[in-house]
Amino acid sequence: MLKLFTEAFGEFLTAKLSDLPEKPVVSFALPGAVAGQNAVNIFLTSLRENAGLRSNEQQYKREGPGWVATIPPLRVTCTYIVSAWPCAEDPTEAALSQQQLLGAAYTAIASAGSLPAAFIPAPMNTADLPAPIIAISNDELHQNPEFWTSAGCKFRPAFSFSAAVALPLSDGRFDYGVGEDGVKIGYRVNS
Repeated sequence: MLKLFTEAFGEFLTAKLSDLPEKPVVSFALPGAVAGQNAVNIFLTSLRENAGLRSNEQQYKREGPGWVATIPPLRVTCTYIVSAWPCAEDPTEAALSQQQLLGAAYTAIASAGSLPAAFIPAPMNTADLPAPIIAISNDELHQNPEFWTSAGCKFRPAFSFSAAVALPLSDGRFDYGVGEDGVKIGYRVNS
């Protein structure tokens, strides 16, 4: 699911940046890995459970003569660093192009709020899974020189954003048999 989300987010950002004269590609590799092209790099730096968004209560819905209970999805916060990599040779032109790319990416992400439904892939686009929530993040890793050194490049202007993504815990379902009086009389696990 995380791969699907990242690819879908890349398609969203590509569409938002398609009007720019730089015509950037969106890359998910280590920052700076795309050579000879204008690029906006989205690099996943952390993954953690977001317990505040997760419900621990099973969800029930009527199905046939009984009720079906499903385990709520895990909510995971993914933090990404966004950096821009212009292909211009002239240092002044490269710096201005980098600022244009970063500003456009920042605006697209900050104004989104969530991944638009048109970009959510089929496995994630169900009533059981909430849409991914997107927000500019206060993560400071992009300001750490050690991050850039470990990525094999010089310090770059960048920003971070977080996305809260719902991940189903299992495909298993619990079917509860219900008697005529509405009392639960048993259950079985469907796999």
